[in-house]
Amino acid sequence: MKLKITVDHKGEGAFPLFKQGSKIHLGKECDRYPNWFSCKIAGYTTYVPRHFVAQGKLLCDYNPTELAVKKDEIVNLIELCYGWAIVERDKDVGWLPCDILISSI
Repeated sequence: MKLKITVDHKGEGAFPLFKQGSKIHLGKECDRYPNWFSCKIAGYTTYVPRHFVAQGKLLCDYNPTELAVKKDEIVNLIELCYGWAIVERDKDVGWLPCDILISSI
């Protein structure tokens, strides 16, 4: 599904891919996005969806990179996750908040 960006989004920078089984320390649940938790992975501080973690380890490969996008750009939806979307744009894959996305149809 193609989605259109409604406002510019800067993101929080690029992160490496954290492999399934990586140790992760969960922090506080995010007030704005339920089911997202602050966390530390391999020395990085970021956020992670609740269902990606069990017993202090990642259940799947995870890259928390948010894409930097401009208003009116088009992205391809890959997956939805608790108010965020994993999208692809020009072979770059990353996260965007759902509240800046609309159908491009």
